[in-house]
Amino acid sequence: MTQSSGHAPAPANRRRRPPEWYLAAAATIVVVALHLYFLKCAGGLFRDEVNSFNLARGPWSTMAHDAFPVLFPFLLRLWIGLGLGGSDLSLRAFGVLMGLAMTGTFWLAAWWFRRRPPAWSLILVALNAWVIYYGAWLRAYGLGSAMIVLCAGAAWFFLEKPDRKTWLLFAASATLSVQTLYQNTALVAAICAGACAVSVRQRNFKLAAGVFFGGFVAAISLLPYWTIIFGMPEAASPLRMDFDGIVAFNNLNTVLAYPLPQFFWVWCGLAALRAVAGIFSTNGDDRSLFAAVTLVGGCVTFTLFLWRANFPVQPWYFLPLVAVAGAVLESALPRLEGKFRALLWGGVAATALVSAGFAVRVLDCRFTNVDLLAKQVNATAGENDFAVVTPWQFGITFGHYFTNRCAWETVPPIADHSTERFDLLLAQMKNTNATQPLLERVGDTLRGGHTVWLVGGCGDAPGTNAPASPPPPPLPRTGWHETPYRFAWNNQLGWYLRLHGAKIECLDPGTNENVNLVERLPLFKATGWNNP
Repeated sequence: MTQSSGHAPAPANRRRRPPEWYLAAAATIVVVALHLYFLKCAGGLFRDEVNSFNLARGPWSTMAHDAFPVLFPFLLRLWIGLGLGGSDLSLRAFGVLMGLAMTGTFWLAAWWFRRRPPAWSLILVALNAWVIYYGAWLRAYGLGSAMIVLCAGAAWFFLEKPDRKTWLLFAASATLSVQTLYQNTALVAAICAGACAVSVRQRNFKLAAGVFFGGFVAAISLLPYWTIIFGMPEAASPLRMDFDGIVAFNNLNTVLAYPLPQFFWVWCGLAALRAVAGIFSTNGDDRSLFAAVTLVGGCVTFTLFLWRANFPVQPWYFLPLVAVAGAVLESALPRLEGKFRALLWGGVAATALVSAGFAVRVLDCRFTNVDLLAKQVNATAGENDFAVVTPWQFGITFGHYFTNRCAWETVPPIADHSTERFDLLLAQMKNTNATQPLLERVGDTLRGGHTVWLVGGCGDAPGTNAPASPPPPPLPRTGWHETPYRFAWNNQLGWYLRLHGAKIECLDPGTNENVNLVERLPLFKATGWNNP
C-alpha cells in the first residue's frame, strides 16, 4: 500500500492564465485610476450637467427640454433620492460610475464574443482620455455607450445560443440603449443588421426574425417620446444649422487621434481590414461578418442621424459609435500564436502606457469656472448691485451656484434659468427690442452708485448709435440659428456700458487656468455713470 506524501498533486490539466488576462486586468486598474483622477480635477458642474441635475429633480414633463430619454435622468433621480446629490463631488461620482460602466461592458462583451479578455476596446476606447472626460461627466453619453456595447454583445450571445433567455437579454439591452440616447437607435439598427446578416447566411430565418423583433421592441419603446422627438426641430431651432461634414470629421478625429495623431489611421486600418474580411469572407466566419456589417452600417446610420438632427456636432456625440466599434473590432480579433501573439500584446502594452501618460494632461481640466465666478460675485456684491451673465446659456451654471444676494439676469433675459429653454430663447430672437429692459436695469444700477458685475464678455461696438437687432428669424444666411442674435445682443450691452459706465475693470481671480474652453468666462466690474 502506497503512503501519501501529505501533499495533493497538482492537477495535470491545470493551466495558467495567458498573459493577456493580466495585461487586461492591469489596463482596467489604470482606467479606474484615471476616472478617480478625473473626479479630482473636474471641478464644478457646467451648464449641461446642471441641466441634467435640475431635470432629474423636476417633474417628468420637463424632459421635453432635454436631449435624452428617461433612463439616465431616472437613475440620477434615484441617486439624488438616496441623499447622494448634495455636493458636486457626489454628483460627479455618479458620472464616474456611468463612465466605468462602459469598461465593464467591454469585459462582458469580450467574454460573450470570444471567451477572452478585452484588448483593443480597453486600449483604444476605455483608456482614451477624451472618452473618460466626456463619458464620466454628468450626462448620458457614458451610460449610453455602455448600453450600446452591451447590446452588441447580447446580440452575438443570442446568435450563438438562441433561446428565450438570450432573446430577452438582447431585447432588453436594445431597449435600454435607445432609452439612454436617441442616437443609439441608429447603432441598434446596425447591430440588428449585422445579426440578421449572420442569420441569413446560416439560412436560419427564424433566428433573423428573432433579431428583428428584438430591435422592434426597442423601437416601440420610443413611442412615448413621439411628441418630444417631433417637437425638437421647433423647440431647439436656435441650435439647428446645416450639417457640416468637415466639422463632424474634425470632432470625430479628436476622439480617434488619441494618444497620437497616427492613431486615427490605426482605427481606419483596423476598420477597413475588418470590413473587407467580413464582407468578402466565404469560410463561414460569422464574427467577422457581424463585425463588418455592424461597423459599416453603424457609420452610415450614425452619420444619417447627425445629418438629420442638424445640431452642431460635438466630439462627445461620437462616444457610442466609437465604443461599439471598439467592441465589434474586438470580437473579430484573430487568434495569434507564437511571435505574432507576443508582438500583438507588446503593441497593446505600449499603447496602454502611452495613453495613460497623455491622459493625465487631458484630464487635468475643470469643466467650468462659472461656479468660481458666481461664488466670487456672491461674496463681494452688494444687495443693490446687478449681475449680468452673457451669453444666456451660462446663466444655468451661474444660477446653480449663486445664492441671490443681488439681482441678476442673462443676455437676453430668459424667464427660466434652470434648464436649456431654447423655446424661450426663440421668443427673444423674434423680439427686436429684447435687451432694452436689461439695459435699463444696468443704467438704473450705475446711476444709483452701485456696481454692475458682468460674467462673460461683451461686444466692442463703436459709434454713437446703439447696434441694431437682426430682424426676426429666419435670416437669409443663418436661418434660425442664434449666433447673429447673440453677437448683436452682446454688442448692444458692450456699447451701453462703454457709453455710460464711468469705470470698467477686468477682474482676474485666477479662475481661467486649466478650464475647458466650452465654459471659461472672464469677470468684469462696471461702476459710475456717464451721461454723454
